[in-house]
Amino acid sequence: MSCCININMEKRCGHYKGLLSNNLPESKIWYSKIISIVIYQCISSLLVIIVATLGSLIINKEFPNIPQLIFTTIFITIASLPLIPLCLILCQYVGVIITILLSLVGSFGSVFIALKSYFWILPWGNMMRVSAETMGINPNGTPMDNFNKIPDFYVLAIIILVSIVYFIVLSMLSMLVFKRKGLYEVL
Repeated sequence: MSCCININMEKRCGHYKGLLSNNLPESKIWYSKIISIVIYQCISSLLVIIVATLGSLIINKEFPNIPQLIFTTIFITIASLPLIPLCLILCQYVGVIITILLSLVGSFGSVFIALKSYFWILPWGNMMRVSAETMGINPNGTPMDNFNKIPDFYVLAIIILVSIVYFIVLSMLSMLVFKRKGLYEVL
């Protein structure tokens, strides 16, 4: 949603005319969009930690495991990074509805592969696997039966590595698509 809001705000503010008049390179424009969404994602992750802590205090009347909550949120934030350039480029050229539908399909598809050894194929699968490894929550939201309190750091390393590689590759590919399609076609 934040990617689509970012793109729609740019379209309402003149379709990049101000940026083009300053002779800014298209790559800088695109990477600044990605960086701004990453910053928004980090802020929302902090809010998730705060809300989860307050929710546990209000509903369960107990203090949650804060290190586990922070650890899981950081890993989910890193695992969600590849979706930023992917959703930005989709929203830029196919629209909000198609972007949201494709994200829903990716999320639902990842539920079925999140606990398999090939979970890393879909970027959404990495996020689903994090909560299974760190908190013992199945991708469908139910608690895992045989949860080991010590997370599998091999799987978490794969999640981090694959997410960073996907993020870099998708950022470069989306920038190439943005440059190739050209800002002038957007106008």
